[in-house]
Amino acid sequence: MNKLLLTLALLGSSAVYADNYLSDDNPKLSKREYHSLKLAKKWMNNGNKSFIGKDGKVTFLYGATMPRIVAAPLRITDIELQPGEKIREVQIGDTVRWMISPSISGEAPNEVSHVIVKPTDVGLRTTLAIFTNRRTYHLNLISRKKAYMPIIGFRYADEINAHWDMYQNYMKKQNEAKQFSPAPGAKLRNVSSLDFNYRVEGSASWKPLRVYNDGVKTYIQMPKNMQFKEAPVLMVLDSHNNKNLVNYRLKGDRYIVDKLFDEAVLIVGVGSDQEKIVIQKINRRYRSNALDILNTRNSEEY
Repeated sequence: MNKLLLTLALLGSSAVYADNYLSDDNPKLSKREYHSLKLAKKWMNNGNKSFIGKDGKVTFLYGATMPRIVAAPLRITDIELQPGEKIREVQIGDTVRWMISPSISGEAPNEVSHVIVKPTDVGLRTTLAIFTNRRTYHLNLISRKKAYMPIIGFRYADEINAHWDMYQNYMKKQNEAKQFSPAPGAKLRNVSSLDFNYRVEGSASWKPLRVYNDGVKTYIQMPKNMQFKEAPVLMVLDSHNNKNLVNYRLKGDRYIVDKLFDEAVLIVGVGSDQEKIVIQKINRRYRSNALDILNTRNSEEY
């Protein structure tokens, strides 16, 4: 009985000590200090919310706020960092009642560093700082009896910007591909009536960017990477779908075909390894706006 009372007394005294070991002498702050503190609180307590990520991960936008992580005794909370990011140091406010350990998953160069968080009691609050080779994380930690967050992750502004940059570069290349330019060394005739109304079907790394004709010849513009590969063979289909050879030459990035056609194929390889692109004429003509800027006076044919 006495042993039980002594144990309860020690537990009670340690709890009181944990809540009252700090001094009551709280210094007064100046207006500037209050202003700075207000800004810090605004960032720590702003309304930026987390969202669900892959595999049930609670995801925060890095830098938007000071995330609040809920953990529980006898449970693991896994803080997952950006792939390739390396932990330099970890600091926690309460080193006695919180257990912090590192872990790694995956393989280099995209291995993922983890910080494993485990509280030893309920009702604990502290802060955690994770220093890496890329950035610093500042987190609030809270412990509850049962409720906890198993996996924590982040989205990063640089990743989001990189996705937008990729999109912008893609759109730029698409727009550049639509801009008309004559074949190298070519002088144009009947530019205003060039016909771009062709359909190009099939899948190949050398798929033509565009097909057009000037009423006499047909031009097939190929991607620039084709110069490093085997040039496809061009064959024109007749009304019975028979493949026929036709006079053409490759100049720069274009096939110049000495006739008009309704359907043709570009072929590389044979058998199961064959790659084929089909070019079909659509029975409607239109003028490209890009051609309006070209001077058609005194133009000559190829």
